[in-house]
Amino acid sequence: MDAKDLLRIIDDGENAELECKAAKGGLPKDVWETYSAFANTNGGIILLGVEQKGQEFFPVDVDAKKLVKDFWDGINNPQRISKNILVDRNVQIIEVDGKEIVKIYVPRASREDKPIYIGHNPFTGTYRRNYEGDYKCTKEEVQRMIADQSPIPQDSKVLPNYGLNDLNMESVRSYRNRFSSLKPDHPWNGLELEEFLYKIGALGRLRETNEEGLTLAGLLMFGEERSITEYLPQYFLEYREKSSDVPGERWTDRIISSDGTWSGNLYDFYFKVIRRLTDDLNIPFQMEGLFRKDDTRVHAALREALVNTLAHADYYGQRGIVVEKEKMLFRFSNPGVLRIPLQQALKGGISDPRNPTIFKMFMLIGLGERAGSGIENIHLAWKEQHWTAPELIEEFQPDRTILTLRTTSLLPQESVDFLKAVLGKHYKFLSNDEVLILVTAHQENYVTNTRLQSLTDKKSDEISKLLSGLVEKGYLEPNGQGRGTKYTLTEMFHQKSIGNSRYNRISSGPNVNNSGPNAANSGPNENEQTKDHEKVLLDISELARKKKRLNPSEMDEIILNLCAIKPLTLKELSQLLNRQMDPLRKKYISRLLKEGKLEPLYPEQINHPKQAYMTRSLFTNQH
Repeated sequence: MDAKDLLRIIDDGENAELECKAAKGGLPKDVWETYSAFANTNGGIILLGVEQKGQEFFPVDVDAKKLVKDFWDGINNPQRISKNILVDRNVQIIEVDGKEIVKIYVPRASREDKPIYIGHNPFTGTYRRNYEGDYKCTKEEVQRMIADQSPIPQDSKVLPNYGLNDLNMESVRSYRNRFSSLKPDHPWNGLELEEFLYKIGALGRLRETNEEGLTLAGLLMFGEERSITEYLPQYFLEYREKSSDVPGERWTDRIISSDGTWSGNLYDFYFKVIRRLTDDLNIPFQMEGLFRKDDTRVHAALREALVNTLAHADYYGQRGIVVEKEKMLFRFSNPGVLRIPLQQALKGGISDPRNPTIFKMFMLIGLGERAGSGIENIHLAWKEQHWTAPELIEEFQPDRTILTLRTTSLLPQESVDFLKAVLGKHYKFLSNDEVLILVTAHQENYVTNTRLQSLTDKKSDEISKLLSGLVEKGYLEPNGQGRGTKYTLTEMFHQKSIGNSRYNRISSGPNVNNSGPNAANSGPNENEQTKDHEKVLLDISELARKKKRLNPSEMDEIILNLCAIKPLTLKELSQLLNRQMDPLRKKYISRLLKEGKLEPLYPEQINHPKQAYMTRSLFTNQH
């Protein structure tokens, strides 16, 4: 049987990952690592009694009933695993080709239950899932999960050594003016400054000692950047704007919180950024009675997106907040993953902001909708314009939430023309859904089952069949496993893109032809150049392919020499070196990245489906 046959029996979790274990010798020891990883990420499905070879799956003979008993015994043993979050229906025995398979569905754990870990120590037994498989969490990742367990909001913490001297008073005055203009009869308008700040949550009291101080929300919202970074050294706000889609062009406008020309706090950042996001929106004006209405659903959606980014961020996390505006998209990125499952966030109606006090402060001056309605309102605004549906994703290592809003049509003419140019007469045999899938892959660099559910009215299993069909036709290439698989256009499409700027949408990463970042300029001799590269790569890696064991320093040198030729994916390195991907990543790639000898091609998206690695010198030269 092949992958698509097996996927048809998997009816849980549209975004689930899939882990197959042969389990010929009994319950595998690493099943607990996968259980921990799925629970701490986005859930997934474990299949016991299935052997995987490439993209094909084969059921094998196992004692399914004993596997189930041993699994329940282990998961209910607190000496082995910290908590059982499964119920009886999560574990099933199913029959495939006359053989019994154990199917275990692991849901995403609630933030109150995370981290789910092996043994007694969360700092040594906590795992997560990324694009390449299970990995052991760092101390910082575990600390962030433990911090999110608390029912006490992050931003309500009182900082006793911080006071009014740490605030930018111009920001505070501006906020009070907006508040009084919006609510002229509100009783808080007559309060003294400190009492007003206490009412909105910017000041707090430690009840044990009756000591007063700024709350974290107050410091972030109105503080001076120097005071904020003294408490949160990793705090950083950035806005980037690029006016054209020419690859390599520098940002035409940039705001950072640390440049010293303004306060650097959240309140002032919001108003500096929102004007830039909305000042040139090409949206037809509307009439409200006899008057022109310049404020549209799109304007409101961008305000909502920016407020949500600031209210949901984990300010103890890495890389800060980044807001980007390009010719055809807006992107909002903040540290910290969602505190509710991704699917629940996309449906709307439920919200669990990490910083509810900051959210309340914005709502008090008319910014931000009721909790849980933000994403829903953004979707409605984009649907009204017939634009591509918003994309909300989570990334790990480090934890980030990214909302991308594209102002492109669901079926841009340039992408349709591109498909017609590549496929010729075969284009007319595509269904409307197949065209949408290929167009999305062309516009967004890849598609997933979950992404397509947000673009169509089809269910997960229907989309799986469509994707499998396009793979069989040679139009899509799968990367990854299960329902989390990312599908990219195959080499035939990339060959058409090379050297043709009209069609070259996939300009930010390595070309499928593996000709490096400058592939678009490689000219008519590109095929010969690619063949030369392949020969050099094979020559460099010959020793590793011939010898099963190499001195680590020898392997390091080979990897660095390979990645100096051009960016290489983990899969490509695995094939060149004749080594399995997971050990190669854990033993060599991760270490070389930490040592600064390798650089990821996509540093802002560590789990990018086309992530590739190159030597630091190559990275420096190319950029």
